[in-house]
Amino acid sequence: MTNRIILSLGSNTDQERNIADAGHLLDSSFVSISFSVPVYTVPINISCSGHFLNQVAIAFTEEGPDEVNYRLKQIERQLRRTPEGNATGVIPIDIDLLQWNDLILKPEDLQRDYVKAGIRFLQEIESGGHQKIN
Repeated sequence: MTNRIILSLGSNTDQERNIADAGHLLDSSFVSISFSVPVYTVPINISCSGHFLNQVAIAFTEEGPDEVNYRLKQIERQLRRTPEGNATGVIPIDIDLLQWNDLILKPEDLQRDYVKAGIRFLQEIESGGHQKIN
């Protein structure tokens, strides 16, 4: 069975490079994936942090949620995310699984304006309303 998932990506350190690198790694990890246009936002619940560059992705996978979460954490580690960085607010990359098919895993995140805008953009791509951007 193919599962439709929604991911959010965020970076507050070398943002453009880390979002691009994460995108390339995610692109090679899923059957199909589309990315929203990245947007800068102010940090939420993190002090001493620069602005975040955020992006939303809709992907399709044959794997289960545990395997997907494991893969996401591997990518975060590969892109230098560490517990020490988390403690000091330095987040090279954060990738969260927000929705699995119809199951909402992070309802608070799905209510953020940039996430809602990214999902709308990607749904228009799925319906043929916009050209795909990677």
